[in-house]
Amino acid sequence: MFSSSLLLAVALAGVHSFAYASADAEAPVITPAPTPTLDKRQGVAGGPGTPILSTLTYAYTDLPYQVYPFQVLRGPQFGFNQCNSTTLGPNSNCQTLIFNGPDDFCLWGSPDPNGEIGNVEAKVVAYCTKPYHGTRLIPPGAITGLQWTKTSAYIQAVGFINNTGIGLDPTDEGGELDPHGADLQGNPLGGVVFSNGTADSDGHTLTQVHNWNTLKPYNSFVGGNTFCFKACFNSITSPDYCENRYDLIGCQYNMPSAAQDGQFTECEGEVQDVVGVYTSGGQTLTWSMPDPLNGPPPYTPRIPTSSNCKTFASTDLFLAATSSAAASGSSATPTGSSGSGSSGSSGSGSGAAASGSKSGSGSPASPTGGSSSSAMTHAPSGFFGLGLLALVGAMAL
Repeated sequence: MFSSSLLLAVALAGVHSFAYASADAEAPVITPAPTPTLDKRQGVAGGPGTPILSTLTYAYTDLPYQVYPFQVLRGPQFGFNQCNSTTLGPNSNCQTLIFNGPDDFCLWGSPDPNGEIGNVEAKVVAYCTKPYHGTRLIPPGAITGLQWTKTSAYIQAVGFINNTGIGLDPTDEGGELDPHGADLQGNPLGGVVFSNGTADSDGHTLTQVHNWNTLKPYNSFVGGNTFCFKACFNSITSPDYCENRYDLIGCQYNMPSAAQDGQFTECEGEVQDVVGVYTSGGQTLTWSMPDPLNGPPPYTPRIPTSSNCKTFASTDLFLAATSSAAASGSSATPTGSSGSGSSGSSGSGSGAAASGSKSGSGSPASPTGGSSSSAMTHAPSGFFGLGLLALVGAMAL
Protein backbone atom coordinates (compact mmCIF):
# COMPACT_ATOMS: atom_id res chain seq x y z
CA MET A 1 0.00 0.00 0.00
CA PHE A 2 1.50 3.29 -1.13
CA SER A 3 1.85 6.17 1.27
CA SER A 4 0.51 9.58 0.35
CA SER A 5 4.04 11.01 0.20
CA LEU A 6 5.07 8.33 -2.32
CA LEU A 7 2.05 9.05 -4.52
CA LEU A 8 2.88 12.75 -4.48
CA ALA A 9 6.48 12.01 -5.49
CA VAL A 10 5.32 9.83 -8.42
CA ALA A 11 2.90 12.53 -9.57
CA LEU A 12 5.55 15.23 -9.46
CA ALA A 13 7.96 13.02 -11.36
CA GLY A 14 5.36 12.48 -14.05
CA VAL A 15 4.77 16.19 -14.45
CA HIS A 16 8.49 16.85 -14.62
CA SER A 17 9.01 14.12 -17.24
CA PHE A 18 6.16 15.54 -19.40
CA ALA A 19 7.61 19.02 -19.25
CA TYR A 20 11.06 17.75 -20.15
CA ALA A 21 9.76 15.79 -23.13
CA SER A 22 7.79 18.80 -24.40
CA ALA A 23 10.91 20.88 -24.42
CA ASP A 24 12.57 18.48 -26.88
CA ALA A 25 9.50 18.29 -29.22
CA GLU A 26 9.01 20.37 -32.36
CA ALA A 27 7.72 23.89 -31.57
CA PRO A 28 3.95 24.18 -32.09
CA VAL A 29 2.61 26.21 -35.03
CA ILE A 30 0.84 29.33 -33.80
CA THR A 31 -2.11 30.38 -35.95
CA PRO A 32 -2.63 34.15 -35.82
CA ALA A 33 -6.08 35.44 -34.87
CA PRO A 34 -8.24 36.38 -37.85
CA THR A 35 -8.34 40.04 -38.80
CA PRO A 36 -11.59 41.55 -37.49
CA THR A 37 -14.05 42.49 -40.23
CA LEU A 38 -16.05 45.72 -40.10
CA ASP A 39 -19.65 45.01 -39.23
CA LYS A 40 -21.91 47.21 -41.37
CA ARG A 41 -23.71 48.25 -38.20
CA GLN A 42 -20.49 49.84 -36.91
CA GLY A 43 -19.52 51.95 -39.92
CA VAL A 44 -18.24 55.43 -39.13
CA ALA A 45 -20.66 58.27 -39.77
CA GLY A 46 -20.03 61.38 -37.72
CA GLY A 47 -17.34 59.89 -35.52
CA PRO A 48 -15.74 56.65 -34.29
CA GLY A 49 -18.33 53.99 -33.47
CA THR A 50 -21.22 55.91 -35.03
CA PRO A 51 -23.35 53.62 -37.21
CA ILE A 52 -24.58 54.83 -40.59
CA LEU A 53 -28.36 54.60 -40.32
CA SER A 54 -29.02 53.87 -43.99
CA THR A 55 -26.76 50.78 -43.88
CA LEU A 56 -28.55 49.08 -40.98
CA THR A 57 -30.56 46.15 -42.33
CA TYR A 58 -33.33 44.30 -40.52
CA ALA A 59 -36.20 41.99 -41.27
CA TYR A 60 -39.44 43.57 -40.10
CA THR A 61 -40.01 40.64 -37.74
CA ASP A 62 -36.52 41.00 -36.27
CA LEU A 63 -36.38 44.69 -35.44
CA PRO A 64 -34.68 45.59 -32.15
CA TYR A 65 -36.51 47.73 -29.63
CA GLN A 66 -34.38 50.65 -30.84
CA VAL A 67 -32.42 50.65 -34.08
CA TYR A 68 -30.24 53.50 -32.82
CA PRO A 69 -29.66 53.25 -29.04
CA PHE A 70 -26.11 54.57 -29.38
CA GLN A 71 -25.18 57.50 -27.14
CA VAL A 72 -23.16 59.33 -29.76
CA LEU A 73 -23.65 62.72 -31.40
CA ARG A 74 -27.43 63.31 -31.32
CA GLY A 75 -28.22 59.85 -29.97
CA PRO A 76 -29.72 57.88 -28.50
CA GLN A 77 -32.96 57.45 -30.42
CA PHE A 78 -36.09 59.12 -29.05
CA GLY A 79 -38.70 56.50 -29.88
CA PHE A 80 -38.74 52.78 -30.64
CA ASN A 81 -39.04 50.38 -33.57
CA GLN A 82 -40.89 47.36 -32.15
CA CYS A 83 -44.42 48.51 -32.89
CA ASN A 84 -47.58 46.43 -32.47
CA SER A 85 -51.08 46.50 -31.01
CA THR A 86 -49.71 47.35 -27.57
CA THR A 87 -48.15 50.57 -28.90
CA LEU A 88 -51.11 51.76 -30.98
CA GLY A 89 -52.52 55.08 -29.85
CA PRO A 90 -52.21 58.88 -29.73
CA ASN A 91 -49.05 58.79 -27.60
CA SER A 92 -47.16 56.16 -29.58
CA ASN A 93 -43.54 56.99 -30.29
CA CYS A 94 -43.17 54.33 -32.97
CA GLN A 95 -40.45 55.25 -35.46
CA THR A 96 -41.04 52.41 -37.94
CA LEU A 97 -42.93 53.80 -40.92
CA ILE A 98 -44.98 51.64 -43.31
CA PHE A 99 -45.47 52.76 -46.91
CA ASN A 100 -47.53 50.13 -48.75
CA GLY A 101 -50.14 51.73 -50.97
CA PRO A 102 -52.73 54.53 -51.26
CA ASP A 103 -54.94 52.87 -48.64
CA ASP A 104 -52.16 51.97 -46.19
CA PHE A 105 -49.27 54.34 -45.58
CA CYS A 106 -47.71 56.48 -42.87
CA LEU A 107 -46.13 59.92 -42.67
CA TRP A 108 -43.66 61.36 -40.18
CA GLY A 109 -45.23 63.78 -37.72
CA SER A 110 -44.44 65.57 -34.50
CA PRO A 111 -44.59 63.76 -31.14
CA ASP A 112 -45.27 67.16 -29.56
CA PRO A 113 -48.45 69.21 -30.08
CA ASN A 114 -47.99 71.98 -32.66
CA GLY A 115 -44.42 70.90 -33.35
CA GLU A 116 -42.23 72.42 -36.03
CA ILE A 117 -40.11 70.15 -38.21
CA GLY A 118 -37.02 72.25 -37.61
CA ASN A 119 -37.29 71.55 -33.90
CA VAL A 120 -38.43 67.90 -33.89
CA GLU A 121 -36.88 66.41 -37.03
CA ALA A 122 -34.68 64.00 -35.03
CA LYS A 123 -37.63 62.60 -33.07
CA VAL A 124 -40.59 62.63 -35.45
CA VAL A 125 -42.86 59.57 -35.17
CA ALA A 126 -45.06 57.61 -37.54
CA TYR A 127 -48.70 58.57 -38.17
CA CYS A 128 -50.58 56.02 -40.29
CA THR A 129 -53.84 55.85 -42.21
CA LYS A 130 -54.79 52.46 -40.74
CA PRO A 131 -54.59 50.99 -37.20
CA TYR A 132 -52.38 48.08 -38.21
CA HIS A 133 -48.88 49.22 -37.33
CA GLY A 134 -48.73 50.24 -33.67
CA THR A 135 -48.46 53.95 -34.42
CA ARG A 136 -50.39 57.15 -34.02
CA LEU A 137 -53.18 57.58 -36.58
CA ILE A 138 -53.85 60.28 -39.15
CA PRO A 139 -57.34 61.56 -38.25
CA PRO A 140 -60.17 61.05 -40.74
CA GLY A 141 -60.40 63.99 -43.11
CA ALA A 142 -56.88 65.26 -42.46
CA ILE A 143 -55.67 64.18 -45.93
CA THR A 144 -57.74 66.13 -48.45
CA GLY A 145 -56.07 65.06 -51.69
CA LEU A 146 -53.64 62.37 -52.86
CA GLN A 147 -51.92 61.00 -55.92
CA TRP A 148 -50.18 57.67 -55.36
CA THR A 149 -47.77 56.75 -58.18
CA LYS A 150 -45.77 53.62 -58.89
CA THR A 151 -42.88 53.83 -61.35
CA SER A 152 -40.04 51.55 -62.42
CA ALA A 153 -37.77 53.07 -59.76
CA TYR A 154 -39.91 54.17 -56.81
CA ILE A 155 -43.35 54.55 -55.29
CA GLN A 156 -44.53 57.98 -54.29
CA ALA A 157 -47.34 59.81 -52.52
CA VAL A 158 -48.03 63.51 -53.07
CA GLY A 159 -51.00 65.15 -51.43
CA PHE A 160 -52.63 67.74 -49.25
CA ILE A 161 -52.94 67.50 -45.48
CA ASN A 162 -54.06 69.47 -42.46
CA ASN A 163 -50.81 69.93 -40.51
CA THR A 164 -52.46 69.35 -37.16
CA GLY A 165 -53.39 65.82 -38.27
CA ILE A 166 -49.73 64.84 -37.84
CA GLY A 167 -48.98 67.05 -34.84
CA LEU A 168 -47.48 69.99 -36.73
CA ASP A 169 -48.10 73.68 -36.22
CA PRO A 170 -50.64 74.83 -38.84
CA THR A 171 -48.22 77.52 -40.04
CA ASP A 172 -45.11 75.30 -40.16
CA GLU A 173 -43.51 75.32 -43.60
CA GLY A 174 -41.82 72.03 -42.85
CA GLY A 175 -38.57 70.61 -44.15
CA GLU A 176 -37.03 67.37 -45.39
CA LEU A 177 -36.70 64.04 -43.61
CA ASP A 178 -34.50 61.20 -44.87
CA PRO A 179 -32.25 58.37 -43.59
CA HIS A 180 -29.07 60.44 -44.06
CA GLY A 181 -28.64 63.89 -42.53
CA ALA A 182 -25.42 65.81 -42.02
CA ASP A 183 -24.13 63.22 -39.54
CA LEU A 184 -25.63 60.19 -41.35
CA GLN A 185 -27.73 59.33 -38.30
CA GLY A 186 -30.94 60.18 -40.15
CA ASN A 187 -34.00 62.27 -39.48
CA PRO A 188 -35.68 60.86 -37.56
CA LEU A 189 -32.69 59.37 -35.81
CA GLY A 190 -33.37 55.63 -35.82
CA GLY A 191 -36.34 55.90 -38.17
CA VAL A 192 -36.76 52.99 -40.59
CA VAL A 193 -39.17 52.47 -43.49
CA PHE A 194 -40.78 49.21 -44.68
CA SER A 195 -43.05 48.49 -47.63
CA ASN A 196 -44.76 45.60 -49.41
CA GLY A 197 -45.38 47.81 -52.45
CA THR A 198 -41.87 48.19 -53.84
CA ALA A 199 -40.20 46.00 -56.45
CA ASP A 200 -38.04 44.60 -53.64
CA SER A 201 -41.04 42.91 -52.00
CA ASP A 202 -43.12 39.95 -53.11
CA GLY A 203 -46.24 42.08 -52.67
CA HIS A 204 -46.96 40.75 -49.20
CA THR A 205 -43.76 40.81 -47.14
CA LEU A 206 -42.76 44.08 -45.51
CA THR A 207 -39.30 44.80 -46.89
CA GLN A 208 -36.95 47.51 -45.68
CA VAL A 209 -36.54 50.61 -47.85
CA HIS A 210 -33.01 51.96 -47.53
CA ASN A 211 -33.38 55.13 -49.60
CA TRP A 212 -36.36 57.42 -49.11
CA ASN A 213 -37.21 61.04 -48.53
CA THR A 214 -40.19 63.12 -47.58
CA LEU A 215 -40.89 66.82 -47.53
CA LYS A 216 -43.32 69.41 -46.41
CA PRO A 217 -43.23 72.40 -48.83
CA TYR A 218 -40.51 74.43 -47.07
CA ASN A 219 -40.74 77.21 -49.65
CA SER A 220 -42.99 80.03 -50.80
CA PHE A 221 -43.51 78.78 -54.34
CA VAL A 222 -46.41 76.40 -53.75
CA GLY A 223 -48.25 77.17 -50.55
CA GLY A 224 -48.71 75.19 -47.37
CA ASN A 225 -50.36 71.93 -46.44
CA THR A 226 -48.82 69.78 -49.16
CA PHE A 227 -46.71 66.70 -48.48
CA CYS A 228 -44.72 64.20 -50.51
CA PHE A 229 -43.06 60.90 -49.68
CA LYS A 230 -40.96 58.73 -51.99
CA ALA A 231 -39.59 55.22 -51.38
CA CYS A 232 -36.90 54.29 -53.89
CA PHE A 233 -36.33 50.67 -54.86
CA ASN A 234 -33.19 49.20 -53.31
CA SER A 235 -32.14 47.83 -56.70
CA ILE A 236 -32.07 51.33 -58.27
CA THR A 237 -29.02 53.26 -57.15
CA SER A 238 -28.32 55.50 -60.16
CA PRO A 239 -29.65 58.01 -60.76
CA ASP A 240 -30.65 58.80 -57.20
CA TYR A 241 -34.36 59.58 -57.37
CA CYS A 242 -34.43 60.00 -53.58
CA GLU A 243 -31.81 62.73 -53.60
CA ASN A 244 -31.88 64.70 -50.37
CA ARG A 245 -29.89 67.84 -51.21
CA TYR A 246 -32.73 69.99 -52.53
CA ASP A 247 -34.93 70.37 -49.47
CA LEU A 248 -35.47 74.13 -49.80
CA ILE A 249 -37.35 73.81 -53.11
CA GLY A 250 -39.89 71.38 -51.69
CA CYS A 251 -42.25 68.87 -53.25
CA GLN A 252 -42.81 70.80 -56.47
CA TYR A 253 -39.28 70.10 -57.68
CA ASN A 254 -38.35 66.99 -55.71
CA MET A 255 -41.52 65.04 -56.57
CA PRO A 256 -43.38 66.79 -59.41
CA SER A 257 -46.90 65.44 -59.50
CA ALA A 258 -50.41 65.99 -60.83
CA ALA A 259 -51.97 65.76 -57.37
CA GLN A 260 -55.12 67.82 -56.84
CA ASP A 261 -56.70 68.89 -53.58
CA GLY A 262 -60.06 67.12 -53.27
CA GLN A 263 -59.02 64.25 -55.57
CA PHE A 264 -57.68 60.79 -54.65
CA THR A 265 -55.96 58.81 -57.40
CA GLU A 266 -53.61 55.87 -57.87
CA CYS A 267 -51.54 55.81 -61.06
CA GLU A 268 -48.70 54.19 -62.88
CA GLY A 269 -46.12 56.72 -63.96
CA GLU A 270 -42.86 57.36 -65.71
CA VAL A 271 -39.86 58.36 -63.63
CA GLN A 272 -39.22 62.03 -63.01
CA ASP A 273 -36.23 64.01 -64.19
CA VAL A 274 -33.25 64.11 -61.85
CA VAL A 275 -33.72 67.04 -59.50
CA GLY A 276 -31.69 70.05 -60.62
CA VAL A 277 -31.16 68.78 -64.18
CA TYR A 278 -33.15 70.56 -66.89
CA THR A 279 -33.08 71.48 -70.56
CA SER A 280 -32.89 75.04 -71.83
CA GLY A 281 -32.16 76.19 -75.38
CA GLY A 282 -31.42 72.64 -76.41
CA GLN A 283 -28.77 72.23 -73.71
CA THR A 284 -28.88 70.01 -70.63
CA LEU A 285 -28.00 72.11 -67.61
CA THR A 286 -27.50 71.39 -63.91
CA TRP A 287 -28.64 73.75 -61.16
CA SER A 288 -27.22 73.63 -57.66
CA MET A 289 -29.28 74.96 -54.76
CA PRO A 290 -27.76 78.03 -53.08
CA ASP A 291 -28.07 78.67 -49.38
CA PRO A 292 -29.76 80.93 -48.59
CA LEU A 293 -32.28 80.37 -51.36
CA ASN A 294 -33.60 83.69 -52.65
CA GLY A 295 -35.95 82.46 -55.33
CA PRO A 296 -37.16 79.42 -57.27
CA PRO A 297 -34.85 77.48 -59.59
CA PRO A 298 -34.50 78.80 -63.16
CA TYR A 299 -36.69 76.05 -64.60
CA THR A 300 -40.17 74.58 -64.26
CA PRO A 301 -40.11 70.88 -63.34
CA ARG A 302 -41.62 68.47 -65.83
CA ILE A 303 -44.59 66.56 -64.48
CA PRO A 304 -44.07 62.88 -65.38
CA THR A 305 -46.78 61.28 -67.48
CA SER A 306 -49.21 59.15 -65.49
CA SER A 307 -51.40 56.36 -66.82
CA ASN A 308 -53.93 53.72 -65.75
CA CYS A 309 -55.16 56.07 -63.04
CA LYS A 310 -57.96 55.06 -60.69
CA THR A 311 -59.99 57.59 -58.74
CA PHE A 312 -61.36 56.94 -55.26
CA ALA A 313 -63.43 58.57 -52.58
CA SER A 314 -61.44 59.36 -49.44
CA THR A 315 -63.52 56.82 -47.51
CA ASP A 316 -62.34 54.10 -49.90
CA LEU A 317 -58.80 54.70 -48.70
CA PHE A 318 -58.86 56.13 -45.21
CA LEU A 319 -60.63 55.66 -41.91
CA ALA A 320 -64.26 56.74 -41.98
CA ALA A 321 -65.05 59.85 -39.97
CA THR A 322 -67.17 57.83 -37.53
CA SER A 323 -64.57 55.17 -36.75
CA SER A 324 -62.39 55.21 -33.65
CA ALA A 325 -58.81 56.01 -34.52
CA ALA A 326 -57.29 53.67 -31.95
CA ALA A 327 -58.27 50.99 -29.50
CA SER A 328 -59.06 52.01 -25.97
CA GLY A 329 -56.46 51.16 -23.35
CA SER A 330 -53.47 50.81 -25.68
CA SER A 331 -50.11 51.95 -24.37
CA ALA A 332 -47.52 54.04 -26.14
CA THR A 333 -44.59 51.66 -25.74
CA PRO A 334 -44.20 47.90 -26.15
CA THR A 335 -45.17 45.94 -23.06
CA GLY A 336 -42.31 45.88 -20.59
CA SER A 337 -40.27 48.49 -22.47
CA SER A 338 -39.77 52.23 -22.31
CA GLY A 339 -38.30 54.67 -24.77
CA SER A 340 -35.29 56.87 -24.14
CA GLY A 341 -33.40 59.60 -25.88
CA SER A 342 -31.60 62.85 -25.42
CA SER A 343 -34.48 64.74 -27.00
CA GLY A 344 -37.12 63.27 -24.74
CA SER A 345 -38.31 59.99 -23.30
CA SER A 346 -40.82 57.71 -24.93
CA GLY A 347 -44.27 58.49 -23.67
CA SER A 348 -46.89 56.12 -22.45
CA GLY A 349 -50.59 56.34 -22.12
CA SER A 350 -53.91 55.05 -23.29
CA GLY A 351 -57.06 56.14 -24.98
CA ALA A 352 -58.35 56.63 -28.47
CA ALA A 353 -56.44 58.66 -31.01
CA ALA A 354 -57.75 62.06 -31.82
CA SER A 355 -60.37 62.35 -34.48
CA GLY A 356 -60.51 65.13 -37.03
CA SER A 357 -62.86 66.81 -39.40
CA LYS A 358 -62.30 67.50 -43.06
CA SER A 359 -60.09 70.49 -43.64
CA GLY A 360 -59.15 72.64 -46.57
CA SER A 361 -61.10 74.85 -48.87
CA GLY A 362 -62.10 72.01 -51.18
CA SER A 363 -61.19 73.97 -54.30
CA PRO A 364 -58.83 72.00 -56.58
CA ALA A 365 -55.27 73.28 -56.41
CA SER A 366 -52.26 71.30 -57.61
CA PRO A 367 -48.89 71.66 -55.87
CA THR A 368 -47.33 71.63 -59.34
CA GLY A 369 -50.03 73.33 -61.36
CA GLY A 370 -50.58 70.19 -63.42
CA SER A 371 -53.42 67.78 -63.98
CA SER A 372 -53.67 64.05 -64.30
CA SER A 373 -53.08 62.96 -67.87
CA SER A 374 -55.37 59.94 -68.00
CA ALA A 375 -57.56 59.59 -64.93
CA MET A 376 -60.40 57.06 -64.90
CA THR A 377 -63.07 56.89 -62.24
CA HIS A 378 -62.82 53.44 -60.74
CA ALA A 379 -63.06 52.48 -57.09
CA PRO A 380 -62.42 48.75 -56.60
CA SER A 381 -64.48 47.10 -53.91
CA GLY A 382 -61.31 45.78 -52.29
CA PHE A 383 -60.46 49.18 -50.86
CA PHE A 384 -63.95 49.55 -49.40
CA GLY A 385 -63.50 46.14 -47.82
CA LEU A 386 -60.19 47.29 -46.32
CA GLY A 387 -62.00 50.27 -44.83
CA LEU A 388 -64.44 47.94 -43.10
CA LEU A 389 -61.57 45.73 -42.00
CA ALA A 390 -59.85 48.75 -40.47
CA LEU A 391 -63.00 49.59 -38.51
CA VAL A 392 -63.41 46.01 -37.30
CA GLY A 393 -59.71 45.77 -36.47
CA ALA A 394 -59.80 48.97 -34.46
CA MET A 395 -62.82 47.74 -32.50
CA ALA A 396 -61.23 44.37 -31.85
CA LEU A 397 -57.89 45.64 -30.59
